[in-house]
Amino acid sequence: MELWERSGQLELLGGLLRETAHGGRVAVVAGEAGIGKSVLVTEFARRCGPAAWVLWGGCDRLITPRALGPLHDIGRQTGGALAERPSG
Repeated sequence: MELWERSGQLELLGGLLRETAHGGRVAVVAGEAGIGKSVLVTEFARRCGPAAWVLWGGCDRLITPRALGPLHDIGRQTGGALAERPSG
């Protein structure tokens, strides 16, 4: 799938992935609702295949979102101590 006007962002994420050979990286993909953040991350994860462990969390669509909700989402994906913390 070719994403229009997203090659720069995909290259940036790919560069961060290459740098993980020297240590972990965190990338925050932010922007207005409907701008294509989820599509970008989904395409990046697809291109990585088994070469990378891509985790992501998203903000809640609630009037009062969970505190640190995206981090709790990632905790559930990784398991361990972070997953065991209450999500409040």
